[in-house]
Amino acid sequence: MANTLIELQNIKKIFQVGGGFLGSGSKDLIAVNNISFKIEEGQTYGLVGESGCGKTTTAKMILMLENPTEGTIIFNDQDVFEASKTDPEYKKIYKSSVQAVFQDPWASLNPRMRVRDIIGEPLEINTDMTKKQIRSRVDELLVEVGLQAYQSNLYPHEFSGGQRQRLGVARALSLNPRLIILDEPVSALDVSIRAQIMNLLVDLQKEYNLSYLLIAHHLATVRYMCDKMGVMYLGNLMEEANATDLFDDPLHNYTRALMSAALPSHPDIVRDDEIILEGDVPSPLNPPPGCVFQPRCLNQSKCTCSKTPPSLKEMKPNHMVADCKCCRTYAGSKLKKA
Repeated sequence: MANTLIELQNIKKIFQVGGGFLGSGSKDLIAVNNISFKIEEGQTYGLVGESGCGKTTTAKMILMLENPTEGTIIFNDQDVFEASKTDPEYKKIYKSSVQAVFQDPWASLNPRMRVRDIIGEPLEINTDMTKKQIRSRVDELLVEVGLQAYQSNLYPHEFSGGQRQRLGVARALSLNPRLIILDEPVSALDVSIRAQIMNLLVDLQKEYNLSYLLIAHHLATVRYMCDKMGVMYLGNLMEEANATDLFDDPLHNYTRALMSAALPSHPDIVRDDEIILEGDVPSPLNPPPGCVFQPRCLNQSKCTCSKTPPSLKEMKPNHMVADCKCCRTYAGSKLKKA
């Protein structure tokens, strides 16, 4: 059984929005609301949900780019934010262990820097390696991600989109991390290139026993790469299960709606259970009381959680779902060939 690398415990993030002088009259925007999950060593955990549901804010807290309002992040059995307060070196060590590959390869690389400087910069800042050692390591990393060592002299504009994302992967690998945050790593790429980058990430994970947190909209990417996944809605975790189980038998109506909105993997597959949700996602500045999904629930008239937020409950082995009976009334997704 794999060991837990990082665990989020009841994480909450509230932003102050608007207001006047010294924040008077500001409103609370609940970006992430009391979520908990674990990422195991050598495994990929996927977070899915609509834009604005809190996925990227969650990733920023793991990367220490944002501090949680409440809750704890445990990395390698140590409280990340508490340890960084008492040990000045801990934050540096932690950030070396947790790296990120960002969504847009056109914007995440400095256009004025050569590739050798882009990839070598983390090594120069965080290690005692000599310039010669850094150059050698950069060459190794370029080859590792499917590029050529001579390309270290080039600038980012001389690479294609897929090649730039490989550069982003090489930069993330430079400090030998244990966890890499993949924030929509293939969404900005052509379909023909996506599979190459996904296969590269899977191969690197096996080689280095990496753990990934994959944030994605494209469900086919999640299904291919993830061992376990969570579904977020308006800052809340609505369902969590092993990826195969969640795709084969989603228990929450929001999860079913996401699955039914995705294109089938083959043209001959016909869905007989398309779910169309009415209304819009409520504002995080004024979330509904009780279950946040209640205003769009398919069984809204019989909803029993309009006042009390439902907690996650294990409905099947290793399958957690928000315990709102009306939101899990309908049968799971069914696909059939025409």
